[in-house]
Amino acid sequence: MKTVCVCASKKYKKEVRQFCSRLQKLGIVVFEPNINEPVPEDSFFHSKLITKTIFKGFTLEHFDWIRKADVCFVYNKNDYVGASVTLEMGYACALGKPIYALSEKTGDPCRDSLIDKIIATPDRLADFLK
Repeated sequence: MKTVCVCASKKYKKEVRQFCSRLQKLGIVVFEPNINEPVPEDSFFHSKLITKTIFKGFTLEHFDWIRKADVCFVYNKNDYVGASVTLEMGYACALGKPIYALSEKTGDPCRDSLIDKIIATPDRLADFLK
């Protein structure tokens, strides 16, 4: 069974959840990004150190999922890729993982060059992976 690690911005969390859910229903193992707010702004425990530690943990966790997955999928709706997804793309490329995306553009020609294939729907991605 094929596995995919989805890389995406919090900006599109609703659409990303729908995309990942559809992939799972099609029998694909999905490592879905944690795109919730890790610490509420008004949290009693909120501090720069705690926030930095939490975000570092999420980043390293996602890197581990990229390493475990067969492919990396960049959910770059409206050609948007943020800083975290840029890091994830670089890590996937360094590991020799194929990188697929919704569209061929990410807002930067260097990032664009890392995309191996454009696959616009979860159904097509599932078909391609099977």
